Amino acid sequence: MNTILVIDDERVITDFIKEALAEESYTVEAANSGMEGLAAARRLLPDLVILDYMMPDLDGLSVLRELRKIDESVQVMMVTAFNSVPAALEAIKLGATDYIIKPFNIDELKVAVAKALEQINLRNQIRFLRDDVAKKSGDSEFIICVSAQMGKVYELASQVAHTNDTTVLILGESGAGKEHLAKFVHLNSARKSKPFVELNCAAIPDSLLESELFGYEPGAFTDARSKKQGLFEYADGGTIFLDEIGDMPQATQAKVLKIMETKTFRRVGGLRDIKSDVRIVAATNKDLAVEIERGNFREDLYYRLQVVPIEIPPLRQRPDDILQLANFFIEMFVRSMRKRLELSNEAAAALIGYKWKGNVRELKNVIERAVIITPNNSKILPEHLSIKPANGGTSHQASPLYKSPLPVQAQAPAHAAAHPLPDTPEPPPEKIQEGFSLRQLLDRTEQAYLVKALEQTSGNQLRAAKLLGIERHVLRYQMKKHGIEESKS
Repeated sequence: MNTILVIDDERVITDFIKEALAEESYTVEAANSGMEGLAAARRLLPDLVILDYMMPDLDGLSVLRELRKIDESVQVMMVTAFNSVPAALEAIKLGATDYIIKPFNIDELKVAVAKALEQINLRNQIRFLRDDVAKKSGDSEFIICVSAQMGKVYELASQVAHTNDTTVLILGESGAGKEHLAKFVHLNSARKSKPFVELNCAAIPDSLLESELFGYEPGAFTDARSKKQGLFEYADGGTIFLDEIGDMPQATQAKVLKIMETKTFRRVGGLRDIKSDVRIVAATNKDLAVEIERGNFREDLYYRLQVVPIEIPPLRQRPDDILQLANFFIEMFVRSMRKRLELSNEAAAALIGYKWKGNVRELKNVIERAVIITPNNSKILPEHLSIKPANGGTSHQASPLYKSPLPVQAQAPAHAAAHPLPDTPEPPPEKIQEGFSLRQLLDRTEQAYLVKALEQTSGNQLRAAKLLGIERHVLRYQMKKHGIEESKS
């Protein structure tokens, strides 16, 4: 159960929020001063803090800084009055998740709290899965991703792993990490102490694939002088991973279907059935429905395989993971090459802006080359990266990563770098009319600044965040809040 701490010097406010959020089954505690709130935070280590800006002993920004020292991962929502909006924006720069303007609607508060806690729970789950797999396998490359997309992938994979027998079909582009996800399923199942066997169906000639999978008896064919155990027999009790199953010949597909239905098979040239209790995890980068229409894949096998399909999104659709993976690979390679290197901001922007057709595998190769050619005790620069954007520009130019719901100018003016953002917000009217909404005005202004910054950086979120003076995760949150979606291309 999530724990929420409310810090506000007005007891009527804390009691109101506490009672409302308790209805949502949250554990809520309250404090009525900054010092009391910090003491409660040290004791509770809450998931979320709802923090008032104006308090008599410590202002909200001072409390926020101290909260970060107690737990840098704590989520903080700032509560502010109309005349302290600039302070709330300053709190966002310091890492606050959001700000709420008094007087606020309790239903809006509940929605904001639910969204914040959803992200917290997803982050904690990813961390748990990462640590768990790292302990079991020592191979954390495939579980260090932090994006919401991969969090959902690992959540589904974890659920299906505990079923022990359910067949899994992993879909995704080449290099996206299908093999690693298959290992994850195995290591989180009751079969983890038994063999994990993998075979790339596209890498074995058709004439040898059946023998590799099922083995053969002496005399089954020329040069078959002795009995050979196949992978299905060897993997009994464990998991067999059939990579690129879309390239498997139909004759072999029929035998794989049989073992799925009966848990028995025969060796090539054999006369008796052999029992084998294996879980099949298959993967492909092909559209099997299209392959069925072309007559290349059995429809009955397709339906048996896709009991639980899991699709790994391509790396270009989850920019949050790019730098996480890049830094992981840098650490791995500098350790083996005995170097001291770090990634420059320019190189980081180039990595985020690249399309990554080869996904994680391509990123790993690019980082390995960069570590090799970068001088020791220096920074990896864009020129050390063997990547070029699809538009033909230099390697440090980022491709657009967002779609704006607002009208966008065709070309930013040449002097945009000198004046990166609008100089002043919209001036106040001579007379405020009834029905005026300050919140709507602030939202429009905030949205306009976000869109302008993204336009000027060609959609590069890292550079846009720097223009705005905020952290990148704050930028991403505000983009979602205002409906500025990332491009799926």
